[in-house]
Amino acid sequence: MKKESINKFLSRFGFEVHGNGYIQSLKKTSFKEDAFEVQHKILTGEAKCILDVGANRGDTAIKYSKLFDQAKVYAFEPFPETYEKLLTNIKGYGKIIPAQYAISEKKGEAVLFSNFNEDTNSLLPSDKIGLSSDQQVKNKGSVTVQTETIDNFCRNNNIQHIDILKMDIQGSELVALKGAVDLLEKKKIKLIYTETYFKQQYQSQPLFHDISSFLYSYGYVIQDIYSPIYGNGSLAWSDAIFIPK
Repeated sequence: MKKESINKFLSRFGFEVHGNGYIQSLKKTSFKEDAFEVQHKILTGEAKCILDVGANRGDTAIKYSKLFDQAKVYAFEPFPETYEKLLTNIKGYGKIIPAQYAISEKKGEAVLFSNFNEDTNSLLPSDKIGLSSDQQVKNKGSVTVQTETIDNFCRNNNIQHIDILKMDIQGSELVALKGAVDLLEKKKIKLIYTETYFKQQYQSQPLFHDISSFLYSYGYVIQDIYSPIYGNGSLAWSDAIFIPK
């Protein structure tokens, strides 16, 4: 059966075939709900403190600042070149507070691997999974960065609770959560919005089930997944929202 015929059939169910070996965004109606609108709904439009871990150039921090105009948004970005772009982009947004840290499970220093696409920079070495993303994560250098824990940062900045903890840190989400156990134990984080992987794009990378299991042990459950990306016929990664049960 030709691809056009297959797509015509699958379109009834909201799916589309794009080919083998390339990243594919699943065309499924139930996954088209905007994750930021969902967060706004869950929090009934109110948030005072948001941690954007892996802020990159600041696009998401700016989106949060507009969506929750009363919130302070702490934007964490460790990579020096990207941090400078972040500072430029958030000028005029007085409630976005930049912090040049890599969030981890302990305070100190770590090697950050810089990759072909700076959006894929990670504390973990890259791996190959047979998708077009392999080229994006190809390493081209490294830099030593300062690390901080969420618990320690919040204590030092008199942050009593977090409305949204957003993480997009290329495989380091679990170690970041291990540095937030004080807040998790006390249910002081209302909502966790994180990228999660189902294939190991980085060496020794924790996957979705590792993150989900860890959060469940502290009383957090999956609300839903968003923007799933498929490759070679199976789920590669997606965003996910976790909330206290």
